[in-house]
Amino acid sequence: MRVRRLHAAVLVPILALGVLAGCGSDDEEPPGGTTGPKTLEVGYIPGASLAPAFIADALGCYAEQELQIKFQPINNPADAIAFLANGRIHAYVGSPSAGLFNQVSRGANLKMVASLGSINTPAGEDPPSALFGGSGIGTVQDLRGKRVAVLGSVGTATSYLLGKSLATGGLTFADVELVPLAVADMVPALKNGSIAGAMLIAPYTQQAVEQGAGKAIVDSKQAYGTSTTAGVIYGDDLLKDDRATGVKYLTAVACGAKRMQGDWREDAEVVKALATFMKVPDTTISGGGLYVFDPTLTVNEDTLTEMQEMFLAVKGTLTYTEVVPAANLVDDEIRRQAVGA
Repeated sequence: MRVRRLHAAVLVPILALGVLAGCGSDDEEPPGGTTGPKTLEVGYIPGASLAPAFIADALGCYAEQELQIKFQPINNPADAIAFLANGRIHAYVGSPSAGLFNQVSRGANLKMVASLGSINTPAGEDPPSALFGGSGIGTVQDLRGKRVAVLGSVGTATSYLLGKSLATGGLTFADVELVPLAVADMVPALKNGSIAGAMLIAPYTQQAVEQGAGKAIVDSKQAYGTSTTAGVIYGDDLLKDDRATGVKYLTAVACGAKRMQGDWREDAEVVKALATFMKVPDTTISGGGLYVFDPTLTVNEDTLTEMQEMFLAVKGTLTYTEVVPAANLVDDEIRRQAVGA
């Protein structure tokens, strides 16, 4: 794997984007009937695969849509789905999960409206995520009976990628001992031998190599290169009550995605915007893994089906027995309006 230099980074849990501006007195509505930017509460999982939503403020994309975004960090994907369902957040920038599938199967109005980063990078470019093995682990088969770290539990998007990776060596979740860990804790755990393997994402892939903690044991492009788990999910507020604002938010995200075509790591403004959002050095972004962004934001419906099929095979993960159709999980009309399709 080609190694890019990594610098230490500290992520800040909460970042509010934009400045709320008002005009006129408290009792007087401004001309045109507007009271200033619309404020949206957006839950998120930090990661470069979701970058268009994070850089949109610095690029002026949210301002163009008269939006102010307040980002709320999410530690557990299941929490994000619950927050969407009860209206605590308007949108979730993250990944689909068993929680989403279970809620929708019970009639909740939650839908994926966009897909973001994939690892389907150009030839010669190392994938930004991979299953890593620690000391003494050279193949997927070597992980049989061993401790393998994953973000969350079976039912998360990361577990889906792990499942696809294990399958390349003929293994399933039942063949390893899954260890829930935060991604920032995985490299130290690999290094001290408390786990034998880990599902890593950039920039931790580079960190593992540079520290001699492990190496990729699966070609991720072969294992799940066509899958897209990163995306944007809406709840009732933007799907039903205020679809116009839902279109505006996705238009701003599309604005960011259009700027991230090709090797966006060479775009100093993009790198600065993402590094500022994630509170890391610019070199962590410019030297990190490359994700590919479809400017049309088209949802990868096959991934939603494959995730359900995998999770249905693990007892207790899904609360239903038949795959929920993609049409019940996706609202494509909002995306089409946002990107002008």
